[in-house]
Amino acid sequence: MIEINGHTQHLGIIGYPVEHTFSPAMHNFISETVHNNYVYGAYLVKPENLGKAIEGMRALNIKGINVTAPHKTEVMKYLDVVTDTAKELGSVNTVVNNNGVLTGYNTDADGFCMALKTEGARIEGSKILIIGAGGVTRPTIIRLIDNGAKEITVVNRTRAKAVSLAEDILKTKGFNIKTSVDELKFDIVINTTSAGMEPQENVLPTDSIDEITSLDFIDGNTTVADMIYNPDETLFLAEARKRGAKTLNGLGMLIYQGIIAYELFTGIKLPDGMGDKIRKEVFGR
Repeated sequence: MIEINGHTQHLGIIGYPVEHTFSPAMHNFISETVHNNYVYGAYLVKPENLGKAIEGMRALNIKGINVTAPHKTEVMKYLDVVTDTAKELGSVNTVVNNNGVLTGYNTDADGFCMALKTEGARIEGSKILIIGAGGVTRPTIIRLIDNGAKEITVVNRTRAKAVSLAEDILKTKGFNIKTSVDELKFDIVINTTSAGMEPQENVLPTDSIDEITSLDFIDGNTTVADMIYNPDETLFLAEARKRGAKTLNGLGMLIYQGIIAYELFTGIKLPDGMGDKIRKEVFGR
């Protein structure tokens, strides 16, 4: 167990709400495992208090914080430096305090890509289908492009939202996103919607997509990812697994974005296999 003393450095997460977070358990496990004198807490911060919270981080010399909803975009205006990557992705989920200089990073999309690769998925040269066009989709697309995706199709219940996202990506990255399905043949299929999470446990993300009437296009050559990690296996993943697909839930994204953030906070390179240790010891999976 971590011994908290006068030398202990502080880390944390801010959000509203924040009571549901698994980040303290994960980060404190890392510190204990590598014998690092850091402690990580959770801080409930209302939107109107965000600026004060960031100044408090600086005043209290808190070494780093993770940022969750609804603060990921708004927090950028209170930081001294925002990395080019975070600017491009349009949000910050990690803030590092270096002698009073606060720098914002985004580790979410990198964490997701790392989770895909860890499970053996090949992003480079792949054809990818993304279901949903919400806030997490844009940074995910940008990182998939950076990792060499050949073709990306985004489908959404409201097609206009997917079209708007595609136009933005074309301006930002010069990459053409498809917003309709011309052929149901994909290497990777990703659900970014809340379909499958309580109270939608019996809902498939494709139920609201007119172009997709079954999951028969998913087979043993497909990797299917769901950004939901509670429940462990959504209906979507269960159906994909029955069809022989390799499946992964959102837990890997949570773990690997946390590992990247921890290394930024502390300047310490974590040992190989830390992701597996966290999955087993913290989440029992």
